[in-house]
Amino acid sequence: MTRTVVAFALFIEVGSAIVLARQAPAEASAFVNRLAQAMSRRDRAAVADMVRYPFSASVGGVGVPIANRGQLINLYDGLFTAELRCLVEESAAKGAGALRLGGGGITFAGGSIRADQVDGTLRITRLSVPPATGISAPAQPPPRRVTMRRGDVQYAGRLYGDGVDSYIVAARRGDVLQARIEQFAGRNAFVRVVEGKTGKPLDRAGSNAPRFTSVTIQEAGEYRVEVVRLAPYCLPSFTYLLTVTIK
Repeated sequence: MTRTVVAFALFIEVGSAIVLARQAPAEASAFVNRLAQAMSRRDRAAVADMVRYPFSASVGGVGVPIANRGQLINLYDGLFTAELRCLVEESAAKGAGALRLGGGGITFAGGSIRADQVDGTLRITRLSVPPATGISAPAQPPPRRVTMRRGDVQYAGRLYGDGVDSYIVAARRGDVLQARIEQFAGRNAFVRVVEGKTGKPLDRAGSNAPRFTSVTIQEAGEYRVEVVRLAPYCLPSFTYLLTVTIK
């Protein structure tokens, strides 16, 4: 009887260990994915909630103490840089194989981030800001105003990171507003038309990443032709040619 109880207890212990071993990579991958998504949205609050306080970040080899959530949010841009975002996204894309598990936690993003179990959930406990490489996108250019009544006009642009280039068009009721983008590879961008006041799309441009759209204006006013980058944030910038037509 005693042997049976001991054997059963060992069976339960081994079974639990197997379950935990299987859960660890899944939990780690889910954590890295959540961080990548939060960084892509520039959601400072969500990232701050994934950190254990206090902790020390390394910036250029110098330790920067972070006492609380509010301080991290204030220092966010200097810590969660474009270079770090690319490393996190690379780890998320590669999955569990890119994560180093051990000591009750994980190391990822090329060794730049360590996360440990804190009260039953993973939290970032160490961060080392990678050297700047110039991958970050320049400031988003202001919207361009399209000056035309009828016919075609063309613009050349360049899309970086999460870029969205905007072109303001004054249209009258009954006008047919068309926009076409070209001279770039694949499905790296799409074009759409939105209401100037509300930002509401007038087409379903995002569904199939179209290079051409055509809408009939129902109310006179200002509209925006938007060229939206779809290529991954960390890939190089590329140029495009936009043709706007009013009929």
